[in-house]
Amino acid sequence: MRRIALFAVAVGFAVAGCTGDAPDTPEEQSRAIAEELGDGWDAEVVDDARDGSFVLARPSHAAVWTVGAPIDEVGSVTEDTAWGGFWLPALGSATADSNIRAVVADADTLPGTVVSWQGNVNRSDPGLELGLEELTDDLRERFTAQGLEVRETRVTSWDDRDIALVAFTVPAEVFGGEERYVRQWFIPESSPAAMWSFSCDAPADPQASAELCRTGLDGFRVPRPATGSDA
Repeated sequence: MRRIALFAVAVGFAVAGCTGDAPDTPEEQSRAIAEELGDGWDAEVVDDARDGSFVLARPSHAAVWTVGAPIDEVGSVTEDTAWGGFWLPALGSATADSNIRAVVADADTLPGTVVSWQGNVNRSDPGLELGLEELTDDLRERFTAQGLEVRETRVTSWDDRDIALVAFTVPAEVFGGEERYVRQWFIPESSPAAMWSFSCDAPADPQASAELCRTGLDGFRVPRPATGSDA
C-alpha cells in the first residue's frame, strides 16, 4: 500500500490576487451544477471540518465516501474488485489529517470495472513556490521517480481558470492485476495557501473514461479563497 501517496500527492501553490465578485455559496454552486449536468447526476456539498465546504458531483448510482466516514457504502459497490482490494483498506485507515477528503466510486458506467474520483488537499509541499508550467515539470519528475509512466503533463482550464494536469499509468502488478490510467488535476488556492487536486482513477483505456472523468471534474468546486485580504 506504499503507493497510496501516488494518488493523493496534492502539492502546495501560492497564487496572488482575488476577485471583486461576491462568491456563490457551496449550496448555490451544487444546485447550479446539478441542473447543468442533468438527469442521472447529483451534486452535493461536502462539509469538511478541516478544509471547508466543497462540491462533489457524481452519477446518481455511484457511492460516496468522505474522510472519517465508514467505508460501507463504497465497499458495497466495489467488493471483489481490484479497485476495492487496493482502495478500501486505505480509505478504512484514513485519518482526519489525510490528504484524501472524499471519493466517488462508480461501478456501473463502465461494465466490469470501477471508475473513481477523489478530492485531495495538502497545505504544504515543495512545489509551493512554482508556477504552473514549472509545477507540471516537477510533477512529471516526481511521478516518474516513483516508477509510473507519465503520459501527459500540461496546463489546462477549469472553472474559468488555469490548473495543471498530470496523467499516468499504474502498473497491473500494483493494482491487483489491473492496469489503471489516472488523471490528476492540481488546483492552486491562495487563502489559505494549499493545493487541491482532483484525481480520476480509471481502466487502462483512457478514451473509455475521458468523458466521465471530465464531467466529474467539471462538477467539482473547491472552497472560495478567504475574503478580507488586499486585492
